[in-house]
Amino acid sequence: MKFDICAVGSALVDFTFSIDNEYEKSLIDYGIPKGSMTLIEKEEQEALIKELMEMEKTPDKACGGSGTNSIVAASLFGANCHMTCIVADDDHGRFYIEDLAANNVSHTNTPFSSELSSGRCLVMVSDDAERTMCTNLGINTEFSSSDIDEEIIKNSHYLFLEGYLVASPEGMEICKKAIKVAKENDTKISISLSDPNIVNAFKDEIKTLLDMQCDLIFCNEDEALAYTATNNLSDAFEIFKKIAANFLITQGSAGCIGFDSKNEFNLPGEKVEAIDSNGAGDMFAGAVLFAINTGLSLENAAKFGCYSASRVVSNVGPRLIKEEYIKIKKNFF
Repeated sequence: MKFDICAVGSALVDFTFSIDNEYEKSLIDYGIPKGSMTLIEKEEQEALIKELMEMEKTPDKACGGSGTNSIVAASLFGANCHMTCIVADDDHGRFYIEDLAANNVSHTNTPFSSELSSGRCLVMVSDDAERTMCTNLGINTEFSSSDIDEEIIKNSHYLFLEGYLVASPEGMEICKKAIKVAKENDTKISISLSDPNIVNAFKDEIKTLLDMQCDLIFCNEDEALAYTATNNLSDAFEIFKKIAANFLITQGSAGCIGFDSKNEFNLPGEKVEAIDSNGAGDMFAGAVLFAINTGLSLENAAKFGCYSASRVVSNVGPRLIKEEYIKIKKNFF
């Protein structure tokens, strides 16, 4: 079977809560930086979830993970997609697999028994629409290069890797194997840098992957500045031109800047009232990958990505209802 895009990433079930300014300040006491992703133990995560629920806050539960959010978006826009990941044979793992199937995303790794639970991500959205994530990887820590199906990559137009994987030695081996297989089979390689904390903590690992000459890099402004160790986006842009033939740097409501191996472009953002920034970058990447597979240039694909991302930040959570993806595509194309 042929796929437009195969993604590799951590399988997580998102528990999204809206928080007020008072609770937002309390996150400092937990050592949780606002607007970033922090890896925490299961017990710590459960304590935070319990605390929020005792405040009579109700979470929105959804199948998540950065790579998953992107591949689901691409699928709902119309791409033929596959997700490589692992989940435990528990309620959350079965929920995750059922959600992939409901969104027409293929997968080959079935849930299996383990003392570790499926991964979960606590997402806290503050009044300014910023999202703060606390992730327990659970069984994702057992994700290994042996879980990679080489035939899937071989039969895909694009491989998409989430940068969060570099946070573990096993994740690095997964990425390196996936890239190696992709290169041997002329499958194009795309990667997202995922989070500025990840970039700062694992810069050498990310450099190792980028030195393998990925075809398309996704990152936001903070991640670009962190990777290039500069405070000037123009300088960061020039550095990225030496690293990759194609890259896109998102700037939130300001839009996106990019390079397509020959041309530079600067795209304005869509003016909307942002409610929740969770999933905006994932939607952007998924929309771009879908659009590229329809034959659009990188610049026009990025325009579709900006338009799509502006729609997801107007809602709570990283996803929209299925009908919205159809409407977005109809309005743009």
